[in-house]
Amino acid sequence: MVPEPRSAEHEFATTTDWMNAGGHMSLRVLRPGLHTVVVEATGEVDLGTARRLDEVLQSRIRSQVDEVVIDLSGVTFFSVAGLNSLLRAQLLADAAGAHLRVDAGKSRAVRRLFALLPMDFDGVANARPVR
Repeated sequence: MVPEPRSAEHEFATTTDWMNAGGHMSLRVLRPGLHTVVVEATGEVDLGTARRLDEVLQSRIRSQVDEVVIDLSGVTFFSVAGLNSLLRAQLLADAAGAHLRVDAGKSRAVRRLFALLPMDFDGVANARPVR
């Protein structure tokens, strides 16, 4: 019996769900290319779920990729714990020689927190709200 061929997206795509007492966050990891990883987060990134986001980002950055894209467009709540995850990911990416890009998309929760901070993140797309 010959196995069915798999598409590149199907071969690389993995999904992880994380539940905690205070909310829900889903993470979806895609490999659109050999050296590119996209981590899509949806739901709530808070103290209870940020640790899982850290784990996923760290394992993907260490997997010899050139670019890591963090898609936060589906995030409904984003706390300082999530911000710390992004900062740790940026430091790890810098050390690994990888490019990290954060896409806040239209997530009001993420854009609101980024707008309150007096700092810019290297590689952050759409972090500042358009005025």
